[in-house]
Amino acid sequence: MIHFAIAVPAILGFAMLLLAMARHQQDWLRRKLTPRTGTALRRGGFGTLALAFVIAGLGLGWAYGTLAWFGWLSMAAVLVLTAQTNRERIMRLFS
Repeated sequence: MIHFAIAVPAILGFAMLLLAMARHQQDWLRRKLTPRTGTALRRGGFGTLALAFVIAGLGLGWAYGTLAWFGWLSMAAVLVLTAQTNRERIMRLFS
């Protein structure tokens, strides 16, 4: 269960960082967000990744938790990158 609690904020954090970029906002949302919203998404993304680190450290111990956190960061990055790569297919499914 602790791994799920680490994975979810890691995925959400990378998704927020993806949407903080103007190019990806246009791709996913069909519009650009205000710079203030982009900054909030960027800060929220980094904050969510930091939250995942704290969860990993407290739940698994700081030594093993750090390793698990890096592993889940890698998996989350791959999942978000895969979603970005297959964006057109995903958008067709939901429209």
